[in-house]
Amino acid sequence: MEKFADNETKTSPFQPETGHFVSSQEDFPTPESPTTVYPGLSPFSLNISSDDDGGSSSRRPIGVKKAKSKRRVEEQNSADFNTLKERQENFLEFSNRNAMQRERLNDILERKMEYREAKIMMIDLNTITDPNKREFMNQQQLKFAAKRAQQQLKIAAKRAQQQDKGSQNASGSFGDFFENLQGPENGLPDY
Repeated sequence: MEKFADNETKTSPFQPETGHFVSSQEDFPTPESPTTVYPGLSPFSLNISSDDDGGSSSRRPIGVKKAKSKRRVEEQNSADFNTLKERQENFLEFSNRNAMQRERLNDILERKMEYREAKIMMIDLNTITDPNKREFMNQQQLKFAAKRAQQQLKIAAKRAQQQDKGSQNASGSFGDFFENLQGPENGLPDY
């Protein structure tokens, strides 16, 4: 290989078999630059827009922007879900606290009413001289006595229901005590 030649272009160590010059200027040929000729291919069919040159590209790979957007949406949804969950827990805590306070207040008011009713029930009507006041207190005592009787009937009815449920489960008078000895399902004969 010659380093200098008379009016000839400098040759590159990478020469195709045809003897034509290969240059990085192929993409933009000038009248002075020789072109490579390959049989069966036109000089314009070369892939000059190839991004797979292995170098750094200014564009992102396909799908990165979409994946990043999707991840951002998922993170936002997760944050929104966590916020919603936290607010729901706070609301439930507030509701439970509020319900407990209402229950305590109702208990206090109920005790106050019971105390007033007991106080009125203990009044001796013979000591009241005013007939209107005596009649009013008599009506109040009758009303409270009826209310107490109603409450006692409800309590007795609940006890009776509980006893009925217990006796339905028992096979005899000792059914509550010897539940494991009843019936053929346990392999024992009926008594």
